[in-house]
Amino acid sequence: MIPIFENGHGKGLGYTFKTFSARFESICQEHLADKHAGAFAFIFYDFTNKDLSRILEDKDVFAQLDRLAGTRLSIFYLHAGSRATVEAFNSKFLSVLGIAEKVSLPCVVFFKIVNDRIEDIAVAQLDNADIIHGFHELYSVIERNQLNEGEGAIKWAKIGQSSSGLKFFV
Repeated sequence: MIPIFENGHGKGLGYTFKTFSARFESICQEHLADKHAGAFAFIFYDFTNKDLSRILEDKDVFAQLDRLAGTRLSIFYLHAGSRATVEAFNSKFLSVLGIAEKVSLPCVVFFKIVNDRIEDIAVAQLDNADIIHGFHELYSVIERNQLNEGEGAIKWAKIGQSSSGLKFFV
């Protein structure tokens, strides 16, 4: 789990929104080269979805999802308080992935990078973002992806096999 902070309030872990936006390509390449991940995911949510935001801010949830992701998956998510930052993040990275018009929030978007190209984009729609059920749904979606069982996930969709090269995104 890699948080992206609105104003750099992280304590040694994560990136600022500005840094992450500028370095997205190199961050992904570093994770691949250092064997921190073989695939990537974004958790996207709407600013008004306070329950999912609270779920992602919980230290125990963070630890459980981080353990689940292990060295196979780097999961990026925005930790922000302002509507403008959440909307900018969603707009930028849903566009980078080429799926801005194809998904509804909240969702988890999984992808791989092969030869500097984003490939194997899959989206798992989240329906239970409330505090009680949201964590279990989020955990289950990530777990199914890890087990390559995406087709069994709730509202799981393969968006496309490939997108344009990373160098054109940022």
